[in-house]
Amino acid sequence: MSILNYLFIGAAFTFILDLILTKLNNHPLMKEIIKKWGYKERIACTIIWPLATLIFVVAFTKSIFK
Repeated sequence: MSILNYLFIGAAFTFILDLILTKLNNHPLMKEIIKKWGYKERIACTIIWPLATLIFVVAFTKSIFK
């Protein structure tokens, strides 16, 4: 996998995460997260997307099966 593929997948993942955060912007638990979600976090998410994907899946699974 080349570096461009890696960054493209990270950008796509970050874009999908942005869409999810936009849909959930009125949820009371998401207010603080949306306030903190800026360009630094987007760049970090693009670079370390495998770890971000794992964290997202674990948190999502916990919220569903709680």
